[in-house]
Amino acid sequence: MLLIETVKLASMKELLIRQFETTIVEYRQSLARIVATYEMQPAMQQELHQEILLAIWKALPGFRGDSSVHTFIYRIAHNQAMNHLSRYSRIPAHESIDQPIESKIGCPEIAAINTEKMSSMFEAMHQLPILQRQVLTLALEGLSYQDISAVTGLNNNHVGVLLNRAKMRLKEILEQNHVG
Repeated sequence: MLLIETVKLASMKELLIRQFETTIVEYRQSLARIVATYEMQPAMQQELHQEILLAIWKALPGFRGDSSVHTFIYRIAHNQAMNHLSRYSRIPAHESIDQPIESKIGCPEIAAINTEKMSSMFEAMHQLPILQRQVLTLALEGLSYQDISAVTGLNNNHVGVLLNRAKMRLKEILEQNHVG
């Protein structure tokens, strides 16, 4: 009897590992973009990325299918990013946001998005209020208003208002940077 339970646990663990790996491969680029919108410093990006992966690993066994997998993953990423920001918002930055983002991270997706064009877009996004940044990031990932509402806990109308304000403000910031 003990041998059967041990075999069952081993196969469940193996299944969980495969499910985690598949999920991470599928959402790797999306998670990298989300991380880059919350953190500008490469070392902090890497730390946030690891926090998100660990939270996904811990939460995956409890996924009941009440929402889609992408909503589940983005909700975890959103919550971890908010925790991360609140934990580190009181610590002064050691790098200026005027410096180009250098890739010191082993994650190729994070390194790939650190081009000059994307860098200026992320810098502009970092100037948005946090709620606008969250909604815009999720919309750029292709989530519907309903999915964004599920991830953030906001109602659909509020999501629409925040998204429109974020787009207008982002456009203003990018225009100022190109003119200035």
